Amino acid sequence: MKKIISMLFATVLVLGFVSNANAAKTLKCQTVLNTKADEVKMLKDFTDTVTELTSGSLKFEILPAGAVVGVKETLDAVDKGLIDCGFAWTHYWSGDHPAAMLFGSPVAGGGVGIDNLAFLSWFQYGGGKELYDQLWKEMGRDIKGFMLQPVGPEALGWFPKPIKDMADFRKYKFRTPPGIPGQTYKDIGIASVAMGGGDILPALEAGTIDAAEWCCPKPDMVFGF
Repeated sequence: MKKIISMLFATVLVLGFVSNANAAKTLKCQTVLNTKADEVKMLKDFTDTVTELTSGSLKFEILPAGAVVGVKETLDAVDKGLIDCGFAWTHYWSGDHPAAMLFGSPVAGGGVGIDNLAFLSWFQYGGGKELYDQLWKEMGRDIKGFMLQPVGPEALGWFPKPIKDMADFRKYKFRTPPGIPGQTYKDIGIASVAMGGGDILPALEAGTIDAAEWCCPKPDMVFGF
């Protein structure tokens, strides 16, 4: 069985467990971010803890976005065994199944009237884990989801000029997450362009997009905004 670890309101980590528990194993885990991102640093803290708890029998090699497959192919790559682990936002695949929005970023659909800690409590003790398992089963993926790194509300984004009204907003080609979030922006007249985190700065430099959203002040600073 393959397994997928996903970050609460954020990312998906996919990994394949060793069949022989006594054999040392290094799992290759591709993220949808560059390795300098805060989320990846926290992921490394988590995987270091796993390595310690398994007495070194289970290790992880963290790879940046695009190292083996493209961002949008991360989930399928784990399901097919091309990589051992993937780390991404669940709502990236809301285009495949709308229920993926329930386990995504608050600004992208997870904000259903409870904060991130209440969401984590629901996931752990209120039936969320079972629904998450059902989601992957309905999507036909042989994976298992875990929630990591709960985060709070996110900012709207970064723009060349102040946004005073919707007319200003509609002037820009705006980076959004893949899936339903991007379609939601399109429904209100925004020229949304879906892409993973690792593609944002190159797209801004190339003029493919004019504006972008990512997360919050600290991660955005690390990203280079």
